Amino acid sequence: MSNLPSITIVTPSYNQAAFLEETIRSVLDQGYPNLQYGIVDGASKDGSVEIIEKYRTRLDFAISERDRGQVDALNKGLRQATGDIFGFINSDDTLLPGSLATVGRYFAEHSECVWVMGHCVAIDQDGHRLRHVPAYPIEDLAHALLRDRPFCTPQPSIFFRRSLIEKHGLFSEELEYCFDFEMWCRWLAQGLRPHIIDSDLATYRLHQQSKTVALRHRQLWDHILIERKYGQLLPWRQRLTLQGWIGYRMRTHAALTAGSGLWSQVARRPWWLASQRIRAALWQQLKAA
Repeated sequence: MSNLPSITIVTPSYNQAAFLEETIRSVLDQGYPNLQYGIVDGASKDGSVEIIEKYRTRLDFAISERDRGQVDALNKGLRQATGDIFGFINSDDTLLPGSLATVGRYFAEHSECVWVMGHCVAIDQDGHRLRHVPAYPIEDLAHALLRDRPFCTPQPSIFFRRSLIEKHGLFSEELEYCFDFEMWCRWLAQGLRPHIIDSDLATYRLHQQSKTVALRHRQLWDHILIERKYGQLLPWRQRLTLQGWIGYRMRTHAALTAGSGLWSQVARRPWWLASQRIRAALWQQLKAA
């Protein structure tokens, strides 16, 4: 056990008192011998601060102040990180027992590895298992952008060497929802590939307030921005394929956020009328007029 690397885990949180204590316990109860654990809270008003205070003596750092959102909170945590390995667990997710020991052993045995992904278990609001969320090997940047083969990066089960942050930078604060995917693309563009740990490492909670459930249209827009940026690095044939995929995302986003501006978008892109989603959104607007 003495050769296990140090690990820093950060939990960004805002008004998640219903789940926060379970998250904290899932990290502290790991019993990992060389753990730095910190919580960055955005000045919650729902009892989260009291929960953090309950565990303050067992935390390496705890910040509770107004911030600019999840990315700002995570970058604050990264600047505090001293561990060789970094991971973050949101305040409605949990680490599964023994996961940090599994991760630590893998990094200790694979000195060339800079980035790992394990499998995840999706759970509901009450902690009931919904489904298994597997991590798939990522072959290259085109694989991540085009999704022409199975692709899944379960965030709570991803860990990486802190040296990657020192070399390639923090999470992008220009994005609010897919900032982690942007970072993975940044590394893939440098030729880095994640290793897969064939174990369930964490749970991922789906509930009505979670970003994945509540704000799909904003996630879509983040994806569009990322795909436009990194798509420029692909060979021209793959760029053409990606442009078609971006067009589909743009039509889906427009339908999900349908307002009066949708008509002007269709006027500029009349081929959008071939999309059933767009036609349905326009029809709803006509009926409401």
